[in-house]
Amino acid sequence: MVAMALLGAVLPVVVARRQRRIAEPLAPVLLGLELARLAEHLRHVEEGNQPNQAERLAASTLAYDLALRDYCRSVDLPVPEGHGTLSRSQRFELESALLASGHDW
Repeated sequence: MVAMALLGAVLPVVVARRQRRIAEPLAPVLLGLELARLAEHLRHVEEGNQPNQAERLAASTLAYDLALRDYCRSVDLPVPEGHGTLSRSQRFELESALLASGHDW
């Protein structure tokens, strides 16, 4: 009896997951705007004097790096493996590649 009730509760979730559509990727222009917003936020955190500045800086840097990777992928530029923060040289290379291919933020 309990198994039937559990199956009845799980089945709609399984069906809903199968029907979920894959999200379309964002346009490079929108990713460029997001990258510009995050770059400004990162400068604000670096120059600011708010509590927990190290944590804010780490979170802002990670968000910037993820947006930078997404932007590069959207314009078919090679992106380093991994999901964490980029090194300064990796960040510089990605930013330079974007600028060299005519993209700015």
